[in-house]
Amino acid sequence: MIDHFRTFGIDRTFSVDADRLEKHFHEMQSKSHPDRHVSEKAAQREQALADSSDINSAYRTLREAIPRAKHLIELYGFPISEQKRVPPVLLMTVMEAQEKIAELEFATDRRAREKTMHELYSIIEQLETQRESIDEEREQIAKKWDTAMHSNDANDLSPQERETLGRMAQLLSERAYLETLRISVSA
Repeated sequence: MIDHFRTFGIDRTFSVDADRLEKHFHEMQSKSHPDRHVSEKAAQREQALADSSDINSAYRTLREAIPRAKHLIELYGFPISEQKRVPPVLLMTVMEAQEKIAELEFATDRRAREKTMHELYSIIEQLETQRESIDEEREQIAKKWDTAMHSNDANDLSPQERETLGRMAQLLSERAYLETLRISVSA
């Protein structure tokens, strides 16, 4: 896995200086952009294209908080993509939302549809509240992580650091699930 933090020469932290990152991105792109290497040999042009692509990918990942957080914890061996099951804390909400969506599909009169829609809006508000709660805890963990020094080698992490990253992975997984559910309920 490519370490996008290394691409930019910055520490593995959950927060970054966005202005500094953008400035560094433009500097790196101005040096490696393929248009600057048109007159060079094919191998050098291909390398410039690959470098430019890596820089773009790194910038897209690091400029936004959620993709950056996912990338950081994945670098330490906590992949979000493997956490596909419904988080237990959301199970009741998921079941309630699915029940209301089914009711809406089979509602025949206007009143029943309006009642079910109102209940779905209530679920959406509940999902928003849960997402906000997750984001608050995620931000607290991020601040705590960012104030300490950490090894770039996952094998050198302390049990407490592993627990912290595991919790962050869980929060990101729950957040992703909530967002997917909120979108499906809103549709």
